[in-house]
Amino acid sequence: MNKLNLEKKILKQYLEENTKQILQKANSIKSGHIGGSVSMSQFLLPIIYYLEIENSIEYRLVLSKGHASLGLYSILSLLNINKIPFQNYCTNDPDSFHGHTCKNSFNKLLASTGSLGHGLPIAMGYSYAQKLSKSIIPTICIMGDGELQEGTFWESILHFARMKLNIKIIIDFNDSIDTDTLKIDEAIKSFLEVHELNAFSYSDLKKGIELINANGPIIIFFRTVKLANVKNYESKPQWHAGIPNTLELSDMLDKINIKLED
Repeated sequence: MNKLNLEKKILKQYLEENTKQILQKANSIKSGHIGGSVSMSQFLLPIIYYLEIENSIEYRLVLSKGHASLGLYSILSLLNINKIPFQNYCTNDPDSFHGHTCKNSFNKLLASTGSLGHGLPIAMGYSYAQKLSKSIIPTICIMGDGELQEGTFWESILHFARMKLNIKIIIDFNDSIDTDTLKIDEAIKSFLEVHELNAFSYSDLKKGIELINANGPIIIFFRTVKLANVKNYESKPQWHAGIPNTLELSDMLDKINIKLED
């Protein structure tokens, strides 16, 4: 089985509830990066649902854009995989999970992450060790488009394709940077499989699942927007790390409208 079987209607309900959770949590604890957490969730929620709920597939995950931990923790809570990181997000509890992703929050996470650009080298090291041990466990590395300006990304990308590692790089391309790095140099495309998908397309999300199931190195650019599906608030820079007050939260919740084309 290599296709997402989650019905479009149910996926929209999950995405709506996940968006609400992220916004409400950020407001209640006055912390979190809601812009990238919501944009990432548009594709990461169905991916984790497929891997964890539908199929129980063995894999490893690196959230290189570690500041979007609230998005990951919300997904884990919503899907009843692990509710503790979301419940204790930025609290005074001894088991509190703070703003950047903690390895202890999810048994599939390879590392605690924060600074942009470091996730891919970690994913490469693990995947190379898996290759040496003849393992076929895939490594999924979630990156933000801002990381495309980091030297570690380009230095790593030139190596891992030639090493034939089973890594899937998934980029949350939410237009957070003023650049055209989506147009990867043709020389790189000549030895690396690159796909551009629309995170608001149900068929593209299903295609992304199929690509994750394929063996070998692949890059997937998922076109999203910051604070996706919150009408009048999308793509505004202040919501990269801005926290909604009570009135803003109420307005945001009223304006949630999940976009998911066929």
